Amino acid sequence: MSVPSLVELAESGAHFGHHKSLTFPKTKDFVYSIKNNVALINLEKTQEALEKAQEVFQKAVKEGKPVLFVGTRRAVRGITKEVAEAVDCHYITERWFGGMLTNFSTMLESIKRMNKLEEYLSGDESKKLSKKERIVQSNKLERIKRFMGGVKDLKEIPSLIILASASEDKIAVQEANQVGVPVISISDTDMNPEFVTYPIPANDDAPKAVELILNTIISKPATKKTAVKTEEKEVVPTKTVAKKTTTKKTETKETTTKKPAKKTTTKTTKKAK
Repeated sequence: MSVPSLVELAESGAHFGHHKSLTFPKTKDFVYSIKNNVALINLEKTQEALEKAQEVFQKAVKEGKPVLFVGTRRAVRGITKEVAEAVDCHYITERWFGGMLTNFSTMLESIKRMNKLEEYLSGDESKKLSKKERIVQSNKLERIKRFMGGVKDLKEIPSLIILASASEDKIAVQEANQVGVPVISISDTDMNPEFVTYPIPANDDAPKAVELILNTIISKPATKKTAVKTEEKEVVPTKTVAKKTTTKKTETKETTTKKPAKKTTTKTTKKAK
């Protein structure tokens, strides 16, 4: 999948920023203009950032490193989960746990307890529990899986974090910077883009824009071979036009040869009179 066009990004609402009073000063390079006191994002900068994000993500996948998707805003929780599951990556959609990265050893213990409880309830030993005890343990597991189900297979600190909104998950950005984990994130005009390793200037309040950008990140960039094929197809019509012009020239030559024959017939009739 190639990077979306400017029209596709604009139709998704990716160009709408925040009110000029809420615009962070260091986002001036991403702002195209201000209309009706609202900052409009330069979508050409968005395209450039998406191309870089694709390269970084594909490199992490090829190296087999764990990637974590984060989208805790209610409007984009489902989108974040679908995108992460499509590429078999980890995800957090309910809320960010404080110390997820800075105190990762404690988080690993919580993940192990969740997995052990799940194995226990699915095994034969749980059949000895009473109906009430089984319901209590099942509800406990469902609650834990709601918050940590997307990271149940995580065994090490992720090498890359992809955020649906840098302003919504500021704590995740701060912890990633402390640990040294690179971050790809949609960065609106109310967020300092210098906190993010690979900021993508776009509207993080529009679910359509978030969905389009996340799907673009996980897709493979367009190769040069496809561009060569399209150029070869465009050359074909010019050959047919050249054939038509040559046929017209032959028709004109035939008509010119017939005209002198008529003149000779008129001269012979005058001599007979």
